[in-house]
Amino acid sequence: MAAISSVLFSQLRAGDVAVLPDDGYQVLPLVREQLEAYGIEVRTAPTGGDAQLDLLDGAKLLWIETPSNPGLDVCDIRRLADAAHARGALVAVDNTLASPLGQRPLELGADFSVASGTKQLTGHGDVLLGYVTGSDATAMAAVRRWRKVVGAIPGPMEAWLAHRSIATLQLRVDRQNATALTLAQVLRDRDDITGLRYPGLPDDPSHKIASQQMRRYGCVVSFTLPTRACRAFSRRPTARGRRDELRRGAVHRRAAEALGRGRGAGGLRTPLGRCRGPR
Repeated sequence: MAAISSVLFSQLRAGDVAVLPDDGYQVLPLVREQLEAYGIEVRTAPTGGDAQLDLLDGAKLLWIETPSNPGLDVCDIRRLADAAHARGALVAVDNTLASPLGQRPLELGADFSVASGTKQLTGHGDVLLGYVTGSDATAMAAVRRWRKVVGAIPGPMEAWLAHRSIATLQLRVDRQNATALTLAQVLRDRDDITGLRYPGLPDDPSHKIASQQMRRYGCVVSFTLPTRACRAFSRRPTARGRRDELRRGAVHRRAAEALGRGRGAGGLRTPLGRCRGPR
């Protein structure tokens, strides 16, 4: 969130217009509320189908999340970036689910690439961290100034832990992507699975665009189980008396809330191959 905030609040002012996805990271509605409290107009559209194109007139900044979390829709970064730049807007891409090894937004025309270092970069075990890269020195100077003003600067230990994790990043990402594809292929053949999404599957709605701009398809698979099966999956304890890393991260908050209200099937967003540090 510090990385997201540093881009949005360093580049936008009262009276500006921001275009956000309406199917992205679960805290984006909170971000919208804060932007609007500062007098910034916020427009939203789904990631799929490049729907944000229709909202760009008069915008100052376009925020893209591709693949989206948790739906795993993909949009055409270059197409959206070209359209936004033609209208004088900056473009930021949340690259968390792809990682820098899976997708390079700056090479596709984005002005900023933002991602969580907590997830694939460091393995989701011991660091809370986000990072921003940019193509323009002046714009990045504003990001650094905002970071300094609000104190969103990692400590030496966090920086060391992130640096340590980079050494194994490619090994982990390659295995995670391979495992995700294998799981998606297995789930595709099950009658009790619905709503399966993984951009690496040739029959996935996002595969065509993903194959053009992604080098790896990511380590997250999204699918829906019947309510009873999802509830059992999320609550079953392990032999050690606690939920393991997969189950602890698998049931997305939106699905968990639906289950708590007793409605609908259980949607799962399953991240593969998370690594924890030595104990």
